[in-house]
Amino acid sequence: MREVKHPIDRQVTMKSMKMVGLSVKSAAVALTFAFLTGCATAPQVKERYFWPPLPDTPRIEWLGAYSGEGDLKTKGALAALLGEEFSKRLGFPVYVTSDGAGKIYVSDHVLRGVMVFDLAQKEAHALGGEKTAGMFQLPSGVALDGDGNIYVGDSPKKTITVFDRSENAKAVFDLTKDVKSIASIAIDRNRKRLYVPDVQGHKIAVYDLAGKLLRTIGPQRGGGDGEFNFPTSVALDKDGNLVVCDSMNARIQRLSPEGEFLGKFGKRGDGIGEFNIIKAAAVDSEGHIYVTDGKGHKVTIFNEKGETLMQFGGAFAQQAGTTVAPGGFLLPQGIFIDGNDTIYVVDQMNYRVQVFQYMNDKYWKEHPVPGQQPPQEAVVPAKAPAK
Repeated sequence: MREVKHPIDRQVTMKSMKMVGLSVKSAAVALTFAFLTGCATAPQVKERYFWPPLPDTPRIEWLGAYSGEGDLKTKGALAALLGEEFSKRLGFPVYVTSDGAGKIYVSDHVLRGVMVFDLAQKEAHALGGEKTAGMFQLPSGVALDGDGNIYVGDSPKKTITVFDRSENAKAVFDLTKDVKSIASIAIDRNRKRLYVPDVQGHKIAVYDLAGKLLRTIGPQRGGGDGEFNFPTSVALDKDGNLVVCDSMNARIQRLSPEGEFLGKFGKRGDGIGEFNIIKAAAVDSEGHIYVTDGKGHKVTIFNEKGETLMQFGGAFAQQAGTTVAPGGFLLPQGIFIDGNDTIYVVDQMNYRVQVFQYMNDKYWKEHPVPGQQPPQEAVVPAKAPAK
């Protein structure tokens, strides 16, 4: 069984409980009956984790973390005591997307494929099953179109492979002539466009959903408006505007669907709203921009003006899958927000995906917080502490 720690930004300590003197599994078996009878009448209360912590009005709630199929299965007490393991686990997750209906898709370099977490069926499997063995070299960005087709990038091969809803490969786009590399990708379902950040080419390539190149955004490598220096990720807001992680310029740029410069924010540093190494971005239904900072081990939330609203996270290294620390990260990488404002963050070096919820009006009504009223105003920009 795994110990669950409180969010790391809370001032809470927990004593760990260990069995002393039981070094063999037979001893664990002998304790099983006592364990079961001792817990049979104890109600299981799920503790909730929020940012900011109570008593402040929470805006973000932690929903769970998934590193493998074992996180989806309901283990029996005996299996838990004997340390039963499930083999389907993430090895080096990179990017993530979701259909918003219970399926999470995670590209993974060690697995050389995409792991699908099916929360409804409580199982995990490789996208496409055995048919995709050897198909990918280093899978990168993953995205879904409006018909449920799944697009998977492969940076070294410079390809995008398209799967249908049944996970059958139906097309392969060869981007060799257009890009030098492929990072996170995004799809505008209304305009039916595919956006591919070319990290090494310092531009964004724009395709239709048949793989035809429409244009490139970014005239040259640089630090000017509309120029990029290792763009690692692109996300879309509700109007189809682009939010680009301009990584080595340590900033976020906002562009129109046609690539016109709209604005920018961010600089390198350790302060509030500053970036160490930008990895990826996502946008919720209210236009808030979420940015993962790999070296900073955090997610920072901004409004459309680039004002810092809040941040959550902090450095935490998970030990051999035995401890869960809600909101603790070790190199957060890809991030995606679905139509329900559910937030998926790749916690790369903890080999898991953490799932959070932006507490919008609908979520507040369905999941009230005892003793709390829903926020009556927009999130107020955070201020740096007085010096």
